[in-house]
Amino acid sequence: MANPIEKKQMLLDALKRTFTQPEDIVKKYIKNLDEHEIVKALRESAESKRLKEKLERRQQKHNDKFVWTPEKIEHLRKFNDALWFRYKEAYDEVLRLKIDFEKRLAAGDKNYESYTIKTEFWYNHEDGLPEKESELWEELCDESVFWGPSFGTRNGRPLRSFEEEMLEDNHSWNEYPFNAPELDGLCLHYYMHDIFNHNHTYSLEDLMKMKPENFSWQVNICLEHWGASCR
Repeated sequence: MANPIEKKQMLLDALKRTFTQPEDIVKKYIKNLDEHEIVKALRESAESKRLKEKLERRQQKHNDKFVWTPEKIEHLRKFNDALWFRYKEAYDEVLRLKIDFEKRLAAGDKNYESYTIKTEFWYNHEDGLPEKESELWEELCDESVFWGPSFGTRNGRPLRSFEEEMLEDNHSWNEYPFNAPELDGLCLHYYMHDIFNHNHTYSLEDLMKMKPENFSWQVNICLEHWGASCR
C-alpha cells in the first residue's frame, strides 16, 4: 500500500492527465490542492468526460442530419465574418501587450524576458430559454473554451500577422463540419473550424442559433522566471 505522500502524488499525476490546458496553468491550479480536493477534482473530471462524450454524440447526430439551405449559408457567412472582427479585437490586445512588454524589457525590466500572452474565448447563451433548453446550453457553454490569438517568447517564432493567424497557411478551413459542396467558395477562418470541430460540442444546428456578439474573451498573461537548469 502506498504511503500518504505517494498516494497524493499518484492522485496528482492522475489529475494532471485529465487536463488539456498548458502545463504551466495546470501546475498553478493543482499545486496547493489537498487530497480531498484532488479526489473531488478527479470525480468532477470523470463526470465532465461523460458529459463531453454525450455532447460529442449529439453533435455528430445533428451534423449528420443537417441540410444546408441558402438562409443557413447566409447565417454562416455573417457569423464567420463577425467572429473575424471579435478575434481581431483579441489579436490587437495581444499585439499591444507585446509591444508594451518589449518597451519595458528595453528599459531594463527583466521581468519581461520570458512571457506568454494567451487569449481565451467562450460563448454565453441567451437568457430566458425554456428550462430544458437552458440546461443544454449550460452544458455546451461549460464544456466549450477556445484559445484565440497568442504569443510566447519561448517558442522562438515571431508574432504572425492577423491574417496568418486566422487563415493558417492562407487557406480556407472548409473542413468538417464545413466540408459540404454547398459551401464551396466560402472562405472560413481557422477559429470557425476550432469552435465547431476541435471542441466536439456545438453542432451546426447550434450554430444557426448562436450570435457572435455573445462571445466573451479574456487575456491570460504569464511572466516566466525560469531556473538556471531550465535555460
